This record gives sequence, C-alpha cells and structure tokens, in this order.
Amino acid sequence: MRVSNCCAAIALACLILVPSCSSDTRSSPSTERSQATDEAPPMTTTPIPTAASGSGVLFDFAKPQSVTGWSSIDDSVMGGISKSTTKWDDTDGSGALLFSGLMTTEQNGGFTSTLGPPDRSLGQVAAGAKALGVNAIGDGRTYVLQLRADQSGTDRWIARFTPVTKPDGTTGNLISIPLQSFAPVDRFLRPATASAPLDPANIVQISVYLIDEQVGNFRLAINQITAIR
Repeated sequence: MRVSNCCAAIALACLILVPSCSSDTRSSPSTERSQATDEAPPMTTTPIPTAASGSGVLFDFAKPQSVTGWSSIDDSVMGGISKSTTKWDDTDGSGALLFSGLMTTEQNGGFTSTLGPPDRSLGQVAAGAKALGVNAIGDGRTYVLQLRADQSGTDRWIARFTPVTKPDGTTGNLISIPLQSFAPVDRFLRPATASAPLDPANIVQISVYLIDEQVGNFRLAINQITAIR
C-alpha cells in the first residue's frame, strides 16, 4: 500500500467526523473539505462523563456508559476493507474500551481508528501535565495516540506506544508518554509545523490509530487515559 493512499483515507475520515460549519449548502466538495479541516471540531459545553475534573483522569472506562462518544473510523472511506469496532468490554473484570478488528492494506487501505468525543474539559484536566498515561493491554502492536490541541482545535500531535500484552501485577499496565515525545502532524498524519508548542491545557480530543501496515487481527483494551504531572 502506498503511504499517500493511507494518508488520504485518514484525511477523509477526519472530514467525516468534523463537518463543515458553513451555512452555504451549495458549497463545492473542495470548499467544504477545506472548511472542515481548518475549523475546530464541535465542542461539548459540559464535561464528558468519563473525565473527572481535577483528578488527572481524562477517561476511565470502568462503566459501559464511559465509551459514549467514541467511534471507529476505518479506511473504508477510501475503498479499503479494514474493519474495527469500539465497544465496552469487561473481560478482565475491570472495564475497558475495546478497540479491535482487522487491519489490511488491500484495496488502498491501511488504517483503523477510534476517535474520542471533542471536549474542552479535557484540557482543564490535563493542564500542567508532563505526560499522558495509557493503562492498556495490547497485542504486541504499536498504536498511535493522537491529540487535537490549541485554541481552535486544529493542531494535531501524535506519539506511538506499545502496550503490554498481559497484566503485570508488579508494575501495572500503565505506559507513560511524555508530552515532549508528541510530534505535530497534519490531517494526513504527515510531519507538520504546529501553530504553537503543545500545551496540555489546550487538548480538546484524544484518538487512537493503528497504521504502519501492521496487518492482521488486532485487539487493544484501554482501561484509563490519564494526565501525569
């Protein structure tokens, strides 16, 4: 699979989830595409159910309703046949957001993702953080954590992380991702220049991607995403 095809699919997925705010319904597709990617995603006006303000917990997936607002977007938007689901799972008894499915590069495909709900209260919880923590059980694959941040919500930042594959009673399942390890990207996930340094207080959305041609069945169970100070 050519990288450009995967990037185009990812960009189109972003357009689907972040519709244009233009009131002109006669706008051309190219105009709508430009508007959608330049404007901030719709923000909720109250804290999301999974964010515990002031606690450092951005998402806690202990209860079924905690996955509300999360949704899978795959390369089918560009003709690919990768398929993923995002749902609540309690297999290990602690509750988790389960992101799983099949990733393939066939038919110009090559990515799957689960996108969290845009909300400015995330920045309120993350303010002052030095790192983000992901408490998860994976499958040996390396995933991408994407942040949308800045005053308008248009800047994107990514960092890769590889979760443990089984619970560790000594150290737990927490992976600490330093904020300084996040790199700015454009909507195609290509290296880009950010409008300003990453400020955790401006985080408005968190998402997880599987890319890098890591084909096959995958499974990632996330228990918590936290801000580490």
